[in-house]
Amino acid sequence: MVAEDSSSSLQPDLDWWHVAESSVFVLVAALISFCMGTRLELSLIISGIRCVVQLTIMGYVLDDVLGSNNPGIVMLMTLVLILLGAYETTFNRAKKTFSGLFVNMLVILLVSNVFIAFLGSAFALQEHPFWSPPKFIPIIGMLLGNSMGSIAMATEQCLDNITLNGPIIETRLAFGATRFEAVKPLAVEAIRVSMLPIITQLSVMGLINIPGMMVGQLMAGMSIKDAVVYQQCIMFMIAASSALGAVMAVIACLIVLVDKHHSLRSEKIEDNLPIIRLQTILDLSQAVGSKLGPTVCLAKCRSHRHEPKYEEVELR
Repeated sequence: MVAEDSSSSLQPDLDWWHVAESSVFVLVAALISFCMGTRLELSLIISGIRCVVQLTIMGYVLDDVLGSNNPGIVMLMTLVLILLGAYETTFNRAKKTFSGLFVNMLVILLVSNVFIAFLGSAFALQEHPFWSPPKFIPIIGMLLGNSMGSIAMATEQCLDNITLNGPIIETRLAFGATRFEAVKPLAVEAIRVSMLPIITQLSVMGLINIPGMMVGQLMAGMSIKDAVVYQQCIMFMIAASSALGAVMAVIACLIVLVDKHHSLRSEKIEDNLPIIRLQTILDLSQAVGSKLGPTVCLAKCRSHRHEPKYEEVELR
C-alpha cells in the first residue's frame, strides 16, 4: 500500500500548460518545413490541433463509456470508431479513389477489426464478457489505428500498380488470362508492401521499441509478466487484422477495376482531392485581407501563390 502511494506520488501532475509547451516541437517542425519549402507546415499545425481536440473529446466520451456495462453502448462506440476510420482512410490517407471506396473501407474495417477483436478478447485474453468496455474498446482502437495504415497503403499501391501497368494487364487479358491471373503479381506486390511496416514493428518490439500500452500497464501496477503477455497478444492481433484488411482491400479494388467480363476499367480511378486545400485558404486570406487592409501575413500568402507548385498539400 505504501509502495503504491509512493509510486503515485512520483508521477508529475500534468496540465494543459504542458501540452502548450510540448506544441513547440510541432512548431519547430513546421518552421523547418517552411524554410525548406516543403509546404507541409500548414498540415503539421492543423494535424496538431486535430490531435488535441480529438483526444480531448475522446477522453471525455470514454470516461462515461468505459464506466458503463451496456453491450449496446460498446457496440455503438465501436461503430463510431469504424465510421471515423473509414472516413479518414478514404478521404485523407488515399491519394487515389474510385466510386464506392468509402463503403468498401467501412466493410473492410468492420470485418477485419471486429472479428479479430472478438476472437482475441474472448479466447486469447480470456475476457468474460468479451465486450468488457475497459478492454474491448481500447483493443478496437489499437487495431484500427494500425490496420488503417496497412489498408490505406495496400489500396494506394494497388491503384498505382493498375494505373502504371494498365497495358500489361490488358495484354494478359487479351491472351486469355482471367482477371485474377492478370492482376495476381500486382496484388501480391501491394499486399507485400503494405505488410512491411507491421513486420518491422513485430521484429523490433521489445528490442528497440517499448510499446506505450505496456508502459501504461506497468505504471498502473500490473506485473511485468502479465504486461508482456498482454502486449504480445495485442501485437499478434494487430498483425492479423492488418493482414486481413490489406488482403480484403486489394481484392475489393481488383474486383471493381477488373470487371467480370475481364475488362480493365482504369477510368474509374480518380485523384482523391482534399476537402480543404492550401489554395482555398490562401484565397480566403486574400478575400479577408482585402476588407481588413494589407498585412504582413497577407503579403506572405500572396507571395506563396507565385511560387512553383511542387505538390498539392493535403490537410489531414
